[in-house]
Amino acid sequence: MSAFVNNGQHTKLSQKKYPTGIQALDQILGSDFSDDNGFPDASLVLVHIPPNTNLGTLFVQRILLNFLQNIPSSMGFYFHSSKPQSQLIQSFEAYQWNFSDYMKEGRFQMIDMWTITSSHTASSSKIGKIDIKRKTFLKQSYEKIEQIKKTSSMDCFSVVDDLLWLKEDDLDQKPSKILEFVKDILDIVYKIGGVHFFILPKGILNDVSERILMNYFTGLIDFNIEFRGNMLQHTFHIAKLAGISLHSEILEISPSPDGGFRIESTTKV
Repeated sequence: MSAFVNNGQHTKLSQKKYPTGIQALDQILGSDFSDDNGFPDASLVLVHIPPNTNLGTLFVQRILLNFLQNIPSSMGFYFHSSKPQSQLIQSFEAYQWNFSDYMKEGRFQMIDMWTITSSHTASSSKIGKIDIKRKTFLKQSYEKIEQIKKTSSMDCFSVVDDLLWLKEDDLDQKPSKILEFVKDILDIVYKIGGVHFFILPKGILNDVSERILMNYFTGLIDFNIEFRGNMLQHTFHIAKLAGISLHSEILEISPSPDGGFRIESTTKV
């Protein structure tokens, strides 16, 4: 075991790593002289994306699929609030990404946050009306994943596909609530292990709330998009990742014909 310092607190971190299945990325997340490449165990990664592109979302979806394909003992969980499940399945099929077999095997679950609002209500003759906050729903869901981990010893991975609801639920107006939310999830993720991605569109939250998320997540991947001539160029860099000694550089990313991604350094030699 090793340890990293997170905001003055020492947290134990397993040396186990999970390759992403994207060769160029795994080389960045490791060493040319070692097979031990990839995201460190118990990584909680904030993926910061421009609001006018979905490439960052596709990127983490593909990594989740690679985990399921390459790690027999894996389970994947996808929390969707950006669109309904039927549309997501259609988009997976358009890229010929076969999540359906893993759903049939019980190794992949899509968890609906699309139909939950900040004041979602339910009623019964026994309990009457109840309010379900999305942050509470998410925390309870991760607690269930923790129980799955304890009883099955599966490697668990997840994607939360859009944190826009933090704004819709006014949490960004209460930085203390954002901080409480992140700490709660971080504590649970440490117990679960695996790799967990949370996608945040840029410019959604206020500066203080955004800085809290960037500070407390153990990893931060920053995506950007700009015009080069008359062509759009998508780039990203890994700003931080606890447990990895990074030489952070800007990388160009584009979809490849095989349903994966081509990643190239933008550094000119």
